[in-house]
Amino acid sequence: MQRVAALAGRPLRIALLTSSRSWRGSSMVFAALARGLADCGHTTTALAAYEPVATGFATQGVSVQTLPVAHTSLTAARALRRTLGELCADIILVDMARDIRHAAAASLGRSLAVVYCISTREPPRDLSTRIAFGRVRVTVFLTEEHARSTLAAAPFLRRAQHRVIPNGVDGSLFHPDEAAGRAFRERYDLPGGPLLVGVGALAPEKRWDLLLEAVALVAPPAPPLLLCGSGALEGALRAQARRLGVNATFLGQVEPGTLVGAYNAATCVVHTRPDETFGLALAEAMACGRPVLASASGGPLEVVGDAGVLAPPLDPRAFATQLERLLADPGRRAALGAAARRRAVERYSLERMVREYADLLESLE
Repeated sequence: MQRVAALAGRPLRIALLTSSRSWRGSSMVFAALARGLADCGHTTTALAAYEPVATGFATQGVSVQTLPVAHTSLTAARALRRTLGELCADIILVDMARDIRHAAAASLGRSLAVVYCISTREPPRDLSTRIAFGRVRVTVFLTEEHARSTLAAAPFLRRAQHRVIPNGVDGSLFHPDEAAGRAFRERYDLPGGPLLVGVGALAPEKRWDLLLEAVALVAPPAPPLLLCGSGALEGALRAQARRLGVNATFLGQVEPGTLVGAYNAATCVVHTRPDETFGLALAEAMACGRPVLASASGGPLEVVGDAGVLAPPLDPRAFATQLERLLADPGRRAALGAAARRRAVERYSLERMVREYADLLESLE
């Protein structure tokens, strides 16, 4: 088979397609990857269905175009095919099942390698995506566990090559910074005692309801909880916090520099999603040298390892118990924070992620 352009003596032209409605973890990773691959000499362009996501890419310094690919249709496939032709794209990285279908149609009759970067726990199973998947050359999983469970649940994915490439975190941005933590507390008028921080979309799958239940079970005085993220469940979560008597502050979506301050202000970073595929917020918190407490399932088992605390999933009481122990032991928190930073730098650096993707894309035949 014909090798892609970079191996023929010129840089690759890479498109990154997402029809996600909101700016989320996978979009952030695509942005970081686009910048990193551009630094390697390749040409990268993000393709987005919705303006908020396009704005996110532009804010991150990534070349981006908005296309009518929010829904599967012949019009969407034609628009994508036309744009990929204008870009002279060699490779397209896709995010969602819908993106697989569009990229498959756009790749017919042309030399275009489709790479599926799956970030969801549940794989696509509908017939149209299974048919379109025949055009996928490689599927990239986030952890070894993610690959095993997904390939077992959807054997048709075995038709393509697969690689495990964990997400990467910019260790020069996300790093221990006591001054940033103090400034963050001052900016938002937060108390000087223990503070819990959770980061992620206020969406059903994140299960912040479990976290609120767990904090309500902590022996008083329970520390205040700060949630960084936006989403449809904010009203319901505010009401739950009031009902349970949890001192919760909802900060909304914050930019990366502010997020660094939030992590460094945290006594502990908490995460209760029971089926997380990776846990980018956990890796960022670890890079900031913060102790983390997460559910012992899915991605966190590999990401956190022994550099944090893992509690049985879907068990607020067990989570509360682990949280009480961690809050009562500053020596343990300090040791875990140092271990977390080492693990993040060694295993989840942005440079490592970009290098592994570059090696993969440059090797496609």
